[in-house]
This record gives sequence, structure tokens and C-alpha cells, in this order.
Amino acid sequence: MDSSLVSLLAESRVLVLGDIIIDEFVIGRPDRISREAPVIIMEEIDRRVCPGGAANAAANAISLGGKTELLGVVGADNNWQRLAASLDKRSIKISGVVVSEAIDSAVKTRVMAGGKQLVRQQIVRIDNTSGIRVTDSNRMLLFSRLQDRIADFDALILSDYGLGVFTGEFIARVIELAREAGIPVLADSRYQLLDFTGVTLATPNLEETSRAWGQSIDQEADIIEAGRQLIAKLSSEYLLITRGAEGMSLFYQDGGYQHIPVNKKAEVYDVTGAGDTVAAVLALSLGVGLNIENGAKLANFAAGLVVGKPGVDVVHSEELVRVIVDE
Repeated sequence: MDSSLVSLLAESRVLVLGDIIIDEFVIGRPDRISREAPVIIMEEIDRRVCPGGAANAAANAISLGGKTELLGVVGADNNWQRLAASLDKRSIKISGVVVSEAIDSAVKTRVMAGGKQLVRQQIVRIDNTSGIRVTDSNRMLLFSRLQDRIADFDALILSDYGLGVFTGEFIARVIELAREAGIPVLADSRYQLLDFTGVTLATPNLEETSRAWGQSIDQEADIIEAGRQLIAKLSSEYLLITRGAEGMSLFYQDGGYQHIPVNKKAEVYDVTGAGDTVAAVLALSLGVGLNIENGAKLANFAAGLVVGKPGVDVVHSEELVRVIVDE
């Protein structure tokens, strides 16, 4: 593959709309056994927040040189303020984010343990997403801000983590707006993939594919049948099923498909956020006019890089060029 294609991604402008998650990491060192219960006491040595959900897709787009803005709904709380500061440092525009006093921001806290000489391991994850109650008025304001901005972008990512931004009616209005603007729209949906009818491209993983198809996927023939049925139901131009260590399968409207194998099977350290990386690379690629095959291959390389990193992370242009040249 031509590594010079990576530099083209910097010419793309991607708007990301969806569920914003604050990924918090609490890092500690095992200290001693507690007298209160048979558990290890961990001495906290660091605590930080990273972009999660739609914010992670935006972070990946910016790290690859593209221009990006984030739209979503968050709470007017300290968790959002901490993430906002991090996003601002990355030059991700957040002026369109709807900040509501009536809800709490979605937070996923991962507790990581390990000494200086040991690889840190996640020992527990604590999700606090019950405070997310996106209202119709929140969506109306969000849609208005989308209308004001969409003409300035080359592609739109819809990042759906099932936290309330996307309803059937809202999805239809957003996709229609993107069509009117003449830009490709990519759907990355955790639980309601089939509601995103009319998108340019959808990027489900195996679990999401199985859920939308309504059957378990046990063999290669199941992948092909599921892919063909889902792309027909979505009326999308393309469908890309991400398959972890087995690479990706790309489907076309006419029923054709191709398999994209993994590149030099990477050691998987942490799959957190890999789907966001794939979505970002594909949206940047489509936004700058690359064909879907080249976009999928770039996304495949990027996914192989990000799963080798701990926690929620991003891929940088230099890394992507390096791994393509070394292939």
C-alpha cells in the first residue's frame, strides 16, 4: 500500500456527532492486604481522563492530521470540565456541545494496578451512565448546531453508544441533512445499527453484526450472509464488519464483498476504542475522496496499531506511515 495516502487525511474535515463519554483511569500500586476484607489496598499514583465514545473518534481524527469538531450532550459537571480541557489541548472544537444542568456526564472509570516493573492491568471498570437523560429539547438544540456547521465539513461520523442521543426520528433527520449537504455519513452503532438506514457506510464489529442480524455468527458463511442482509436492510453504499484478529470484511451494495486480512498479526493489549479509530480513519478517507478499499486498508493498519496500546488511545500519522512502510 502507498504510505503517501496517509498525508491526504490531513486535508479532510470530519464532524463527529454522538454519545460523549469521559474515560477515567485511576492508576495505582498494590500496597498491602486490607484488615477490613481479604483484598489488596492500592495506593493511587495517578488519575486522568481521556476522550471516550464520540470524543475518542474525534481525538483519532485530529491525531491523524484532520480537522474535527465534536457535537453531543453532556452534563454541566466537573467531569465534563476535565474532559473539555483535554479536548481543548488537542485542538478539538467543542463549542457545539450541548451542556445541560439536568443530566450527568457519562463516565467510565477503569482502575489499573501494577508496580513500576510490571505491566499495568485493569482490575475493575465502574460505569456511571445512569444520569444520562437526553431530552427532545437537547436534540433540537443539537440538530440546530449541526445545521449551522455541516457545510464546513467533508464527512460526518455518527457515534452511537446507546446513551440516548440517537432516536429513530433524530437519526433520519441527521442522515437527510448530510445527504442534502452532499457529504458521506458513517454510522458506528452499538445497539441499534438497523435504525441508521441510508448511511454511506456502517462499521459494526462481530458482536454488533450478530445482534443486528439476529443470529449467532459461527463460520465464514455466516459473515457473508449477515453482511449481505445487513447492507440491504441499511440501503448503505458499504458495510465494513470488523473481525478482530481475522481482519475486516467489506461489503458492497451489489452483493459483492472482499476480505481484508490483518497486517502482521499485532499483539492485542487492549481493544478499547479500536472501533472509534476505524471510524475516524474511514471518515477522513471518504472525506478526502479516497476510494473505500484504500480507506478500509488504512483503517485496518490503524486498528492493528491501537489495539497494541493500553487503554483508550489514538494513532498518529507518523505511526501509520511507519507500519505501512514496514509491511
